[in-house]
Amino acid sequence: MLDLYNNKYSRKELKDNIYAVKLIDILKTQEIDVSFAVKYILNKKYQLHDDDKCDFFTVLKYQPHISKNALYRALSKYNDDADSVDDFDTVSKRN
Repeated sequence: MLDLYNNKYSRKELKDNIYAVKLIDILKTQEIDVSFAVKYILNKKYQLHDDDKCDFFTVLKYQPHISKNALYRALSKYNDDADSVDDFDTVSKRN
């Protein structure tokens, strides 16, 4: 399991462990880019628990380097999960 509060992780490590951590903890402890925020943090596919229900303003609050305009543009252009990980059921059944 990742120790988000004591270590910094790459985009790949965060992506590979997206179901093992809380999205809000990623926002609070890691510096992510706008693409990661849109593809994973704001994607309802990964919001498995009530704690994971992050919105536009939550991202801006915890990732001050991401501008409102950049996040809005990325959200309006995003329509593909091609880079995303498998769904939770598929991931949880892997050996």
